[in-house]
Amino acid sequence: MSTRAKCLITLIALMTLDILPLPVVGSIGLYVVIKRPRWFRDLVNRLYDEEHRTTISAGKKI
Repeated sequence: MSTRAKCLITLIALMTLDILPLPVVGSIGLYVVIKRPRWFRDLVNRLYDEEHRTTISAGKKI
């Protein structure tokens, strides 16, 4: 299963949990903003680098 599909399933599950009186998504978001955990950075890198896509930095000429 691709990283994008896993993220989508996880977000749908978190949105379902957020219906309860506990603010799950907001708490996780606050944790990510304050602590900047390595797992989140790795997840974002995997998400945008899936299928060996390359990115061009702002300093490179196209």
